[in-house]
Amino acid sequence: MASIQKPAVLDLETRERILQTAFEMFGRFGYDGVSIDQISKACGLSKGAMYWYFRNKEALFVECVKRLRKLFVAHIYGPMAGADDPKEQMLKFFQGIESILQDSENLQSVSGLLIGVGRVDRDLIKDFRTRARRDAERFLAGILDNGRASGQFRFVGEALPVARALFIVLEGCLVQARTDTAEQTADAVHRLALGFFLACGAKPPAELGYDALLAATPTLS
Repeated sequence: MASIQKPAVLDLETRERILQTAFEMFGRFGYDGVSIDQISKACGLSKGAMYWYFRNKEALFVECVKRLRKLFVAHIYGPMAGADDPKEQMLKFFQGIESILQDSENLQSVSGLLIGVGRVDRDLIKDFRTRARRDAERFLAGILDNGRASGQFRFVGEALPVARALFIVLEGCLVQARTDTAEQTADAVHRLALGFFLACGAKPPAELGYDALLAATPTLS
């Protein structure tokens, strides 16, 4: 039987469909829980046609992790970079988490890819994830250092461990969102934001409604 010839120009819509399908399946079932054959069937393509677009499953998975990173840039790190000062930047951090949590179409996949559902022990993938996390932590640490230098934040020790703790908070919120309601998770993020600013000796931004919450809190007689 003659093999199907690869087209001279690959269809971008088909590539996007493959990526979105793989993004969802890898996020839900992990790298080892999904095969190229399963992804191709879900896309309505032959297995051979899949290899026109991605040379193997590992390459496809790496592209999905890159897509995850782009989502975080769009929702969190991009708005943070465009903010005027460290306090506003950290507000954008927590607002960005809420924005991702509201994206119900991608939420399960995002959280699964972020925490690494299933076993992924391939060096290329592990290295990409490590570098992406390291870059995010350094970005956060830079903002925290600037905030302390400008007198907006107060904390003990170096900024990098605090940034790592914030990244763990981000991961925890997304993991919790897999089981909790959207309202419960949004409330948790809101309270974490308040806690962060108060712990750093900064008055929470008005957007967090701290003054109203404080006024509604009963005082001890």
